[in-house]
Amino acid sequence: MSRLWVTVGTVLGVAGVGGAALLYSRRASAASPPLPGPGPPPAQPANLPPLELAPLPKAGDVKGDLVANWGSTPADLRPLFMYMEEVSRIPGSARVFATIAYGESRFITTAQNGNASGEQDERDSSRAAYKNNKDRNPPLKYGEQAAEFGSGGFFGLLAPYFLWTGVPEVGKKAPLLNAPPEIVFQPRAAAFGACVYMQRLLANYRVDDVPDIKVGWASPSLLGEKNYGGASYQSIRKHYLEKVVAVGIDLADASTIPPKLSAAAWPGVPAVFAALVGSLPKELS
Repeated sequence: MSRLWVTVGTVLGVAGVGGAALLYSRRASAASPPLPGPGPPPAQPANLPPLELAPLPKAGDVKGDLVANWGSTPADLRPLFMYMEEVSRIPGSARVFATIAYGESRFITTAQNGNASGEQDERDSSRAAYKNNKDRNPPLKYGEQAAEFGSGGFFGLLAPYFLWTGVPEVGKKAPLLNAPPEIVFQPRAAAFGACVYMQRLLANYRVDDVPDIKVGWASPSLLGEKNYGGASYQSIRKHYLEKVVAVGIDLADASTIPPKLSAAAWPGVPAVFAALVGSLPKELS
């Protein structure tokens, strides 16, 4: 994500290796490598319990089409994106999630701190996000680690906001408050964060078309009256549409992606978490 990620708390409703390492549900098969930020990697929380979420969904787990209008999306990831659409009840979102994942991580599970523009290390943004919002949200068990993490996973989610996912809807029952930021490398956990984020954008901001979703992904403030249509808004749309062309998904194909997405049938944070993630070890829940 860009430096504008620091403002994503507004859409999430922010008020106002020692031990066992995390295991990964998928080693991504994309050709591009992860996009590491400068400087040493952040310290890993000590004494983490082993964590392996359920395997990626397979074709038999979804009802939607996995052939048409997927471009170069890896075949083993298509059921995940379609499952996200079906669980979140946001029709047409599967291929949009795929375009965002391509742009943010090139489908690399462990992508972290990527910054294609080279403007700044995203850990600056995660530090600011944690500092500015820790007193206005439920505490994070691994808050300091989240502050030093930056962003990561398939969807380029900024660690503190990712761990606060669901707070506006369920408060202190948000499911990731006791989880370490490395859980974003778990595709199902990252998918949960992305579904909630998209729902919040669609429900609370002006989103006239699919590229507007990507603008809000960078900074929801750009969807506000003051910034809508401005230079930053236009720049993000332009770069996103270039990524869409590169991955080969046609946003104009109304048979797979409606011109305007809706989250009106959103089933709620607990239901989406249960379907995508299930449950976490008691040490993290």
